[in-house]
Amino acid sequence: MRLAAPSITRQNLFCALLLGLLLLCAPFPRIQLILHAMLVLALAPRAGAPLPTVLWALAAGWALEGSLRLYPHLGGTAWADMSVALLAGWMAGRWPLEGLKGWLARLAAFCVLQTLLVHGAVRLATVSHPWGWSWLLVLATLPLWGWLAWRMLHAGAGRR
Repeated sequence: MRLAAPSITRQNLFCALLLGLLLLCAPFPRIQLILHAMLVLALAPRAGAPLPTVLWALAAGWALEGSLRLYPHLGGTAWADMSVALLAGWMAGRWPLEGLKGWLARLAAFCVLQTLLVHGAVRLATVSHPWGWSWLLVLATLPLWGWLAWRMLHAGAGRR
């Protein structure tokens, strides 16, 4: 049984709320990275609507790059975010979700892909840089923010 897609208004409101929280959490970069991943990988992608998907991913990428002080501000994060969000939106239309476990598995794969794309794009734009362990924190907290995004998008669509 396929789940109904959330309304575009509901999804855009949640994206706007999370983008505001992303900017407010600038003094706490680890929390900011978790919110960034939630926005780009879970809330922004929408099947059949590539323009809002790209715009929210672009805004999230530039908001993150602009708020991190020791990070190059050349658009590598925004490019990687747009690419992964478009892929996630395409996959949502091609293979719709049927449950929470599939959603979390898909988000985990996209987390790894986004990490590789962001670091690759930043390396191309500047020079090699230390990766750090923040990507592991995003992956470790995936069950929490993935479940929260699931509830935000699919509230009232039945429990699975």
